[in-house]
Amino acid sequence: MFRVALWGATGLAGGELLRLIAGHPNMELACAVSRGRAGQPLGGTHPHLRHAYPSCPFVSPEEAREGEADLAFLALPHGASAEEAGRCLARGQKVVDLSADFRLRDPEVHRRWYGAEAPAAELRSRGVYGLPELHREELRGADLVSGVGCNATAAILALLPLARAGVLEEARVECRVGSSEGGAGGDEGSHHPWRSRALRVVTPFAHRHLGEVCQELGLEEERLTLGITAVELVRGVQCLAHATLSRPMVEGELWRLYRGAYGEEPFVDLCPARPSHQRIPDPRHVLGSNRVRVGFALAEGGRRILAASALDNLMKGAAGTAVQGANLALGLPETRGLDMLPVFPA
Repeated sequence: MFRVALWGATGLAGGELLRLIAGHPNMELACAVSRGRAGQPLGGTHPHLRHAYPSCPFVSPEEAREGEADLAFLALPHGASAEEAGRCLARGQKVVDLSADFRLRDPEVHRRWYGAEAPAAELRSRGVYGLPELHREELRGADLVSGVGCNATAAILALLPLARAGVLEEARVECRVGSSEGGAGGDEGSHHPWRSRALRVVTPFAHRHLGEVCQELGLEEERLTLGITAVELVRGVQCLAHATLSRPMVEGELWRLYRGAYGEEPFVDLCPARPSHQRIPDPRHVLGSNRVRVGFALAEGGRRILAASALDNLMKGAAGTAVQGANLALGLPETRGLDMLPVFPA
């Protein structure tokens, strides 16, 4: 049994990690860290988990640093994770960091997208980008696993087969996102009275997750845009990538590309060609699970494609992929503790 520490345990991603740890056959919670709520019961912040942790309080960072764990999940804000990651690694713990601190390999790209210098330069080369569909072998036994942006995950998986085949000329990507992307703290962008029943374009061209998409697909930023629209959802991302292909293609070729990319992937489902309304995935069909659905539609003429994906931003977009990466880092089967089915209707 591996003992895991969870930093940032009061947030939405932290709550999902607590849920997954509670049901994981090879993990047990060593501590859930919160400076502001140390000593308070976990069930007061996460009432749906009260029965799973009936007598477990949050602990302070100081208490956590004195305890023992095999792995630390860091669900801390951007900029706050890197320093703690260094401490955890020095204590011999593996680290899975859900923040953006280690996602971008180029420090200059990090500075441009996040408005701050890239932290922990001495650790950056040790980090593995935590998307198993791209870096499975590098993640096996890794000491430091980076977070993966939820919108980046959706865009990468929608476009990956096209990029790998060298047929992606350019793409205009829009992610329609639920309010839980804004985290547990409300602001004018995520506070319910302002957001409910609104269709709000958050960023029209260049959301900061675009840096990850370009890095992982090996594409120049001039060839991609990534816009975000807030919609009436709590959980979920629907990614719509309007792409231009470098040559005309037929559906049979595209099916071979997508099946070749995802036929053996444990958490990626391809949408069926029929019925036609299911070709473009709906996030409601994956909520509560670590699954992602990918589909496409080809326009007449064969040069324009709508490549699409749908995922739960708190699961495959955050906590689920983090556990997937932790499983690989700890030498466990990749799917361990992640076999839950989606909840529908939701």
